Amino acid sequence: MSHRLRYASLGSGSSGNALVIEARCGDSTTRLLLDCGFSVRETSRRLERLGLTGQDIEAVLVTHEHDDHIGGVARFARRFGCPLYMSRGTYLSVLKHNTHSCDGLDVRFCADEQVFMVGDLSVLPYTVPHDAREPLQYTFSLNDLRLGVLTDVGHITPRVLQALSGCHGLVLEYNYDAQMMEQSKYPYSLKQRIVGEYGHLDNLMSQELLLALVHDDLHHVHAAHISQNNNQKELVQSLLEQALQPLSIPFALACQDEGFDWFEVV
Repeated sequence: MSHRLRYASLGSGSSGNALVIEARCGDSTTRLLLDCGFSVRETSRRLERLGLTGQDIEAVLVTHEHDDHIGGVARFARRFGCPLYMSRGTYLSVLKHNTHSCDGLDVRFCADEQVFMVGDLSVLPYTVPHDAREPLQYTFSLNDLRLGVLTDVGHITPRVLQALSGCHGLVLEYNYDAQMMEQSKYPYSLKQRIVGEYGHLDNLMSQELLLALVHDDLHHVHAAHISQNNNQKELVQSLLEQALQPLSIPFALACQDEGFDWFEVV
């Protein structure tokens, strides 16, 4: 039976994040939305670029409760009747801010290392250090094909390395340039949150992670969650070229406005 795993970004950055993962196995198709930091109208508009509607989404997975990842999740799930997957900690944090935000929704809890199936997709949640209550990131598998996603992480742990090892496609955070962050006009407290152990990865930390994950069957890499104020696409592009061009591994950058189009995991 033929199978196909592909993914596309609706947008990635501090103003909103959403990633579509699609698995085709024979005549069966499964589509998931990882995070939804846009309004329902904007999410629908961005889905149209991929030839999809909200009704094509089978489930929404949530990484954590920050608004650029969860801002449109409840309304999207309510509009299109799809279940939500998140950690119990994320759920409790959401309720703390809005007691009735998940009323009537099909919320399903997931946790570190507890693999679950959505249609034909096998989903592995894994814990990451970030300033949220119980943040998770995910890898997605269809038979022998595997996609790994990592954004919103303050430092690299053995668990992160373990979860992402052997993936055929990677979406990795390249959030900020350390020198630009130091010179930025952000308030000191915000700078400390971003650069701290539970904040985000700078370019060089991300590059170190990528180099640790490169292997012969890695076929695509996308840089994501690139800061519009404290990073430059040219810097990220240069780092990816250094790491991947000698190995002939394709790569691209996920931007805030357009994300990126379909890429197939092979």
